[in-house]
Amino acid sequence: MIKYSKTIYSICVIVLLVLPTALFSQNNTSSPYSVFGIGDLSNVAYGRNVALGGTGYALRGANFLNLKNPASLTSIDTLSFLFETGVFLKYTQNTSEINRYFPDGNLSHLTFGHRYTPWLMGNYGIMPLSDIGYHFRTIKTTEGEESIIYTDWIGSGGFNKLFYGLGLKISKNFSLGGEAAYIYGPLVQTRKTTALVNPENTTTYYANSRYSGFTFKGGFQFSANLGSKGSNLTLGGVFSPAQQLGGRSIVSIQQSYSSSVAVEVYNKETRADKIYLPMNYGGGASLIWRSKFLLTADYEFAPWSDNNSREYIDQQIFSAGFELLPKSSLKYFERCSYRAGFRYDTGYFKSKGHTIDDMRFSIGAGFPMQKSRSTLNVSIEAGQRGTISSGLIRERYAKLNLAFSLHDYWFVKRKFD
Repeated sequence: MIKYSKTIYSICVIVLLVLPTALFSQNNTSSPYSVFGIGDLSNVAYGRNVALGGTGYALRGANFLNLKNPASLTSIDTLSFLFETGVFLKYTQNTSEINRYFPDGNLSHLTFGHRYTPWLMGNYGIMPLSDIGYHFRTIKTTEGEESIIYTDWIGSGGFNKLFYGLGLKISKNFSLGGEAAYIYGPLVQTRKTTALVNPENTTTYYANSRYSGFTFKGGFQFSANLGSKGSNLTLGGVFSPAQQLGGRSIVSIQQSYSSSVAVEVYNKETRADKIYLPMNYGGGASLIWRSKFLLTADYEFAPWSDNNSREYIDQQIFSAGFELLPKSSLKYFERCSYRAGFRYDTGYFKSKGHTIDDMRFSIGAGFPMQKSRSTLNVSIEAGQRGTISSGLIRERYAKLNLAFSLHDYWFVKRKFD
């Protein structure tokens, strides 16, 4: 007979019932820079990885899911079933001529993983790919007149990623992995233009575009034991080819002549402009020394400049992390993991000639749950994005991440005396 944990099973059922109405249904960002491209790109790494600077190409572990490299799935135990989900809270200060503060929060990811055979493992789940959430105003003066016209720009939406991955154990030290993902989501844009001399006379442009498409990636990991007991070195890498997303757009234009009268002057459904996602590749290394600590570093590259637009630039991401590994001890806090990391992202676009880069530091810990191999991963990120040069906006933010890495033994036969 198969033994299932009632706790894990109950949590899975509750999350799946809440998922359709809650997961990613709200904006995960309030950044004016999400007006560019496909919005703010979400961090692929969650749980343990976030506290390690977002690294993951060369990370392995039997008790957590590493979403950055599907080859890491081969580290899952034969009888283990892993379930992970998380939430985040983010507080952002936008600085230009005045300071503004924005709170954001949502569920971050949901994923499951387990073995099919001793040499084949799989995982599946859902997480965000990008987020859009902005609201700002531009003002200009009509040439030859003293009339002032202002336009409110509002955007929301973003892309979600529904994925399925496999890890294949080729030998004791070498593994391959692959992932197929369905990308979908809306991009909603609204522009409301008003003349200051006649504020009731407004023109509103509204576009609701829904995109979808498939992406793929492959990865590898190679691990080698070093001379010292409990020491090993792992190398990993991932490659994803370029893809295009297509969709349909509903565009409408309304003209308002008073607060209660609005006339729709245009409404049409058309094919949306295709969105180009460039190829992406990266590699990393991790070193575990005498089962005491972990050092890891990653490098990622994506040639966004291949898009036919001057605003795009090639994106590079550098990240590194350190972890003080848990001990086999009766003392609870000695069985916890303690982590720190750094991440620098050049960004993938320019605004007014300036690159919008992102630099952040992170700290965190993994707290084991009593009488199980499950872990509560807590991390805090603090960073800065953008610049105040040329009238741009500098964002300073703090982000709290909570991820529940839940472990259970499935497919275990009960024994009767």
